[in-house]
Amino acid sequence: MPDSRYAPWIRRLHWLVFTLVACALALIYLHDWSPRGSALKTDAKWAHMQFGMAILLVMLPRLLIRSRHLREPAIVPPSPRWQMVIAKSVHVALYLLLFATPLLGIATMAWSGTPWNFLGLSLPSVAVPDRAFSHQLQGIHGTLGQILMYLAAAHAVLALFHHFVQRDNTLRRMLPVLRGKR
Repeated sequence: MPDSRYAPWIRRLHWLVFTLVACALALIYLHDWSPRGSALKTDAKWAHMQFGMAILLVMLPRLLIRSRHLREPAIVPPSPRWQMVIAKSVHVALYLLLFATPLLGIATMAWSGTPWNFLGLSLPSVAVPDRAFSHQLQGIHGTLGQILMYLAAAHAVLALFHHFVQRDNTLRRMLPVLRGKR
């Protein structure tokens, strides 16, 4: 009998990315709500960047592992074809956003002319900073971050819809642990 769940590493990385994205989101809101010039504002931005870099670093092995496990566990009972097409499109969009958003954050910092680091390791900037270009990149980064947030929220709500309304195994395929079951 084929396994009805995703491979353990796919599930672990899925929930790790979820946690990292949630933390990055909470930190950027904390940054936005903090008083201008405060240490809290500075620290929240630094932490947001650390989580963004971590998302990118976790997405690389996630993509590699996912590409090696092309067979997805079957949805039981099967969903209509139109739902499968939408689900596949949303997954592709999520993967693209999970790479593009941190990469744009990196580009924003690289062109800003501001020293920056990842876990204390200094990261390079371009030879000739361009604050106007950096600001434009920051706007795109923020917009993609919001799209990512809304798409991830829709992804979660629809997983719950599948579980409670359609009563299929869509959500159970990705849950980290099922007590008493293999």
